[in-house]
Amino acid sequence: MTNNLPPISPAYRSKLTSSIISISVFFVVYFILILISLLLIFLLGYGAVKIIAFHANYFTALAALALFSIGLVVFYFLIKFIFIKNHYSNRHLIEVDRSLQPELFAIIDDIVAETKVQKPGKVFLSPEVNASVSYNSLFWSMFLPVKKNLTVGMGLINSTTVGELKTVLAHEFGHFSQRSMKIGGYVSQAEKIIFDTVYNNRGFENSIKNGSGHWAFQFTGMVSLGFISIFQYILKIFSDFIFKNNASLRREMEFHADAVATYVTNPKEQTSSLLRLDLSNAAFNSSFMFYADSEQKYLPENLFENQTYLMKIFSERNNHPYENNLPKVDLEDSTRYNKTKIEIEDQWSFHPETDKRIEAIWKNKTKNIPENNELAKNIIRGFDEICKALTSKYLTLYNIKNVGEVVDDSERFLQLYNEKYPYQSIYSDFNGYYERHNPVLRNIEELINIESPVGNDLFNDKKVSLVHEKAGIESDLHTLNQLVANPKIIKTFKCSGRLYKASEAKILIPRFTKDLEKIQSEITANDKNIFQHFYQKADENDKKVLVEKYKTFAKLDHKFDVFQNSINNFIPHLQFMMVTLPIEEIRKHRANLLKNEKPFKDIIKHFIEESGYKNLLSTENSQLLKDFIDSEYIYFNNDKYIQKEVDAVFSLINKYQIILNKTYTDYKIQLIDFQVDLDKAS
Repeated sequence: MTNNLPPISPAYRSKLTSSIISISVFFVVYFILILISLLLIFLLGYGAVKIIAFHANYFTALAALALFSIGLVVFYFLIKFIFIKNHYSNRHLIEVDRSLQPELFAIIDDIVAETKVQKPGKVFLSPEVNASVSYNSLFWSMFLPVKKNLTVGMGLINSTTVGELKTVLAHEFGHFSQRSMKIGGYVSQAEKIIFDTVYNNRGFENSIKNGSGHWAFQFTGMVSLGFISIFQYILKIFSDFIFKNNASLRREMEFHADAVATYVTNPKEQTSSLLRLDLSNAAFNSSFMFYADSEQKYLPENLFENQTYLMKIFSERNNHPYENNLPKVDLEDSTRYNKTKIEIEDQWSFHPETDKRIEAIWKNKTKNIPENNELAKNIIRGFDEICKALTSKYLTLYNIKNVGEVVDDSERFLQLYNEKYPYQSIYSDFNGYYERHNPVLRNIEELINIESPVGNDLFNDKKVSLVHEKAGIESDLHTLNQLVANPKIIKTFKCSGRLYKASEAKILIPRFTKDLEKIQSEITANDKNIFQHFYQKADENDKKVLVEKYKTFAKLDHKFDVFQNSINNFIPHLQFMMVTLPIEEIRKHRANLLKNEKPFKDIIKHFIEESGYKNLLSTENSQLLKDFIDSEYIYFNNDKYIQKEVDAVFSLINKYQIILNKTYTDYKIQLIDFQVDLDKAS
């Protein structure tokens, strides 16, 4: 690494050392296992020769061959991953060079000059909202030098400025500068060995277990599997250790690549591109999912044009202003809904949390080069044609056939998109207060005759923040209770920045419980003020309607958990039908299912005949649930499942869940929309 670039941090160095040690230990153990398999071949081969020398005939020759094959099978089991082909396809990519995209390569050349790293072997354009460094991870790449390739997503280019794109590419070149990327190659091979020997071995095991059908080779297969199971157990011991160490190293690699990018660009454009990434990714994925869900009725001409328009729609819904013709996302926007105070490091994640990356970026050393606010797509020659070509490649990659109406007009796309995914006003009305909060008030009559002055700050940011704080505390309490129940899951966690041992989780529960009660009290007081605010606005008829809607919704909410828990408790009794089991075990599970089916049906009967939901259900949905109540399924008979009944009960569970959720949500929207109408009428 060149001296002008930021040096690796002590944390990076520590994780790198740990990763090198874990990989070295793994390969030493793996090499010992190979030596054991070779020794097995020698010993069993020697035994085979002795058997034939003792008395040569058909049976001894067969026994000798079977004996010798045990060693060969075990040895092949350990090295078979070498012969498995890499199925990664680059058919969804477009390779570009300097003559085709001189402006893009000018940026690459500039970063190469700044970082003094090797130029990428090849440069590809992809459909994704991403950029990445990659290289061939075949077995031999651990020993031979390989060129790193750069892939730049058109979805990324379509949602960044030139300066922001440069910071993203500089981050990837930060990876180019890391010699520790070679460790990633060794880790990749270790993971491949573990996957192909421990987890992806069913076909191989079945083939050697059955052999040619001859008893001698079936016996050979069983003995071979005995050795293989021992080797699998040994390899599996190392899997979690290697994966966690690699994930930990990869997180530090991301921090360091950020430091390189900050040094050669500037922190402002780096953070703005990072904060917009989720929004632009959501816009692209939502565009694609519209066509994927359309059952081939529609076909996009240009997914990236659709992405641009959905970014505008999503930005309007989330109150993101536009700057330089792109949505400006603040850190507060990305953390608005996350008010949790408990931090547990995800040991399996390859990327640090965005807020931690941004915090580190603003502390990094930088040359602070001038911003370039030109749209990045303007420097890509033939941008529209490339977008259309990548759209076609992306559809082919996901097997979406070239049929249906071609949507080549953005207004037409937005019309179809809004028809398929209508946006519910619940998420925009009243500053998003009801997005994560339900307007539930018990004993509504007590509020009717109370006249008290109500302010105009019922839905300000402070009140909305209370809702998110409540959700955060509930999440933290759940986490703490999980730690109390399972204290050995982790060693430490952070609360409000302070480090705690897992065993100390129980001392925080009373504090969080008290905080939750206080927040809930404030929200309830605000909900009462909201009701009185709209009640005072309403005329006599609307007053009655408003009261009735609050009463009905309180009834729905009161029983929701009962019905939801009935589903949650019944589902485990169905799970035996999803796996292969001995017949006697199936019969025992079926008996238990039939025993628990009756109370489940009783609750459904209460749902459609007595609960607050009964008058809100369609005739079709009521009949669907009634048919199940009247059914007499036995699920299994004559040693086989009655597939029609099995499919019916699983379908019923899915539909019942949808009916419950939709009825609850639809009525919540009705109540909120009624308040909106009262607001507009005044």
